[in-house]
Amino acid sequence: MRALLFPLALIAALSAGKMSAAAPVRIAYSSISGAMLPLWVAKDRKLFDKHGVDVEVTYIRGVAIEALLAGEVQFVRASPPSVVRSSLRGADLAIIANTVNVAVFSLMTRPEIARPEELRGRKIGVTNLGDSPDLVLSLLLERWGLQRNKDVTVLGIRGGMPELLVSVVKGFVDGGMISAPNNLRGIKLGLRELVDAADYGIPYVNSPLSTRRTFIKSNRDTVLRVLRAYQESVEEIRNDKNAALKILARYVRVDDPAILNEVYKIYGERHLPKTIKVDLEGVKGLLKGLGSEAGGANPGNFVDGSLVQEIENEG
Repeated sequence: MRALLFPLALIAALSAGKMSAAAPVRIAYSSISGAMLPLWVAKDRKLFDKHGVDVEVTYIRGVAIEALLAGEVQFVRASPPSVVRSSLRGADLAIIANTVNVAVFSLMTRPEIARPEELRGRKIGVTNLGDSPDLVLSLLLERWGLQRNKDVTVLGIRGGMPELLVSVVKGFVDGGMISAPNNLRGIKLGLRELVDAADYGIPYVNSPLSTRRTFIKSNRDTVLRVLRAYQESVEEIRNDKNAALKILARYVRVDDPAILNEVYKIYGERHLPKTIKVDLEGVKGLLKGLGSEAGGANPGNFVDGSLVQEIENEG
C-alpha cells in the first residue's frame, strides 16, 4: 500500500484511452475500512497477477474521484455519493461491482446517551457532509422522527474515521457515524454503540467499485480480468479466514485479535455477498439518501452490470 499525493491544481483531464501493455492498472481506495478487504485480498494474494493484470493499489483520501476523472487511476473504491453526484453532473462513471449491500455504519455516542430520542439537542459528527455516513445518518434520523439541524446538529469533522472517533471520545461532539474497526475501538474506549445501521437492513450500495465508461469501452478485457480477481477475492475471504485476518491487520493497522475478528465477521461473513453483482435496490437506497439531488434518477443509469454478467455466464 502506498499513498498517492498530488495537488488538485495538477489534476488535468487526461485521456481514458487504451492502456499500454506495460502500464499498470491503478485502483484507488478512499478510506481505511474493513469494507476494502476484497480489494486488499485481491492484491496481496496476487489474484490480479493470476488473472493477467498488473495492478497497483493506492490510498487516496478525499480526491479519488478527481483522480479517476483525470486518468491518474483507472478504478476507484470510493464514496458512493461522490460517484453518483459526478455522474449526475455528466461524468462518464459506472459502478461495475459491489461487495456490501446494506449501510454498515455505527452511531457511536457518549455513554450517557442510551436511546435515539436522547439525541435531541445534541451534536453528531460525520467525516464529510454529504458522504455515505452523513446520508445514512439522515435516513436514521428520519426513522426516529428527528429533524436534521433542528433537533440534531450535524457537523463535518475534518479528517477520517480515527479523527472522528477522537472527537466523540473527547466530547467535541456527542456522537459520530463510524465504521469498523474504529467503532470497535470506540467501544473499548467507553463509547456506546447506540445503533448499528446494518441492523435496520437499509438497502445501500455500500462498497462499489467504479470506473469510466470510456475505459470499459477501450479496455473491456482488462476490466474483466480485474473483476475476475475481485470475485475470487470474495471467495478467498470466505474460505481462508486466517489469511484475510493477516491482510486486514496490515492495512487497518490493528493488532487486537478481538477487534480484527469482529471486523472480519462484519465484512468477511455477515455482510459479504457471494457475488460482486450490483444490487439495484442498494442504488435506490443511495438515491433516496441523496433526496432532491437525485431528481428521481433511474438506478440503472449509474451501473454497468454487463461485465459481472459476462463473468457469471462463463461459469
